[in-house]
Amino acid sequence: MNAKGWVALVAGAAMGACSSSEAGPTAPERDALAAASGPVVASASGSGRMVLEVFGFTIPQVLGFTAQQHADGSVSGHIEYRQTFEGETFQFVATVTCMEIYDGNRVKYGGVLTQSTDPTVPVGDFMWFQSIDNGEGQGSPADLSTGSGFGPEEENQAFCDSPDPPNPIFLAEVIGNIQVRE
Repeated sequence: MNAKGWVALVAGAAMGACSSSEAGPTAPERDALAAASGPVVASASGSGRMVLEVFGFTIPQVLGFTAQQHADGSVSGHIEYRQTFEGETFQFVATVTCMEIYDGNRVKYGGVLTQSTDPTVPVGDFMWFQSIDNGEGQGSPADLSTGSGFGPEEENQAFCDSPDPPNPIFLAEVIGNIQVRE
């Protein structure tokens, strides 16, 4: 099953190395965009491995992201994501187009795909996530993240704009670190 098929399965039940013909922005381009958008007023970043176990499936994932909200309301950032499902590994890279922080430690973010190794999820589609920063240090619970959602721009933006918390079924502990800053 490909990533889009998996997301359809999950969404229906829940209700609630990359190659591409188009490369994402270079570091200098990202820096120029951030400078043109004014000072950063909120940000989130993180990376790590997680294993989502849903409906009898074990899905190893690797996620890395940085998302920034600027004083003028614009956002910038980058997402890299890899998931393995039924022996196939898919890799995705996106440029952040939406980001919202809820409850001081929970971030929703998504963006347009600039690279994809899954032919059913082409460059130009969108992917999104929700991650939770549970603090630092010994005794703090693990940070959490959902797997990805995939779809059109309107669904990506609606996801970011909704304050709804994630369904616990689709949350996984992150072996790594998530940071959310307002």
